[in-house]
Amino acid sequence: MIFSDSNDISRCTEIVRKELLKNNVNVSDEILNKITLAVMNISYSKGGDYSDKIIQSFAKTYVEEGKFPEEIER
Repeated sequence: MIFSDSNDISRCTEIVRKELLKNNVNVSDEILNKITLAVMNISYSKGGDYSDKIIQSFAKTYVEEGKFPEEIER
């Protein structure tokens, strides 16, 4: 992940986990990590950063639009 460190990834993982749980989606740690990296990549590609607010916003949209099944299949 470009311009991120282990603290960013850990923090973003918790944000994504909370967003999934709000929507009654429970996934394995492996899938959670894939979804987190996908959300972080979306944020980076859109010119955003890894702030809590930005990651929560992208994670919310990601889950609401049902993007996570494609990650589960990989």
